[in-house]
Amino acid sequence: MSGTRAPQANLSVEPQQVVEFLQQHPDFFTEHEVLLDQLVIPHPSTGNVVSLLERLVQRQRARQQQLEQQLETLVHAARGSERMVGGLHVLAVELLGCHSLEQVIQVCNRIIKNEFKAHSVVFRLIGQGQAQEGLNFISPEDRALKQLSHLFTKRQPVCGRLRPKQQEFLFGTQGAVIKSAVLIPLFSQYELGVLALGSDDEGRFYPGMGTLFINQLGALVSSALARHVTPVPLSSVESTGH
Repeated sequence: MSGTRAPQANLSVEPQQVVEFLQQHPDFFTEHEVLLDQLVIPHPSTGNVVSLLERLVQRQRARQQQLEQQLETLVHAARGSERMVGGLHVLAVELLGCHSLEQVIQVCNRIIKNEFKAHSVVFRLIGQGQAQEGLNFISPEDRALKQLSHLFTKRQPVCGRLRPKQQEFLFGTQGAVIKSAVLIPLFSQYELGVLALGSDDEGRFYPGMGTLFINQLGALVSSALARHVTPVPLSSVESTGH
């Protein structure tokens, strides 16, 4: 019909359609390379318009930097693990040469402070014995053992900040400078006590940190202690108020 305009087709294209098309035709720009020079994209930082090729180069550089940072993190973690393994090896060798409880405590104090970066190393063993630097004994009837009940129940280390009573009980006068700590349960057939490592750095020991090497440290020290102390039956410990 003359004088009548034919309806125009809806030529609008949704962005998602373009995305889906390019995903289905990844070689599209291979046949239309001229578009690579014509497309422009805002720079994510400056907002300046750059070509698609320049943007791709920037994106690739950013990915490379991210990968380098991840690699650096992995290398740092690997070196830390290597140091921990080396420290445990040194401790194991020296503990094999100990012939008394006093020697075990001295070796642990010296090596753990050096190899595991602990400001303070203290033992609180269940039973009777002579106290020395870094070692005190707790009577099985002492109600203070209730503060350690969670360690004896779960037999897993606890890391982070301690409650004031716990800190005073474990570290005594040194507790004022302790900002973070890890409590390691010591046990063989029965509970032996607890090994507490304290640091004046609040970020040294924190909740959620890996405890693989800490568990190994606890097992190693427990084995050495078991040769020189008489374990207290679990029932005696539970009577303190679990």
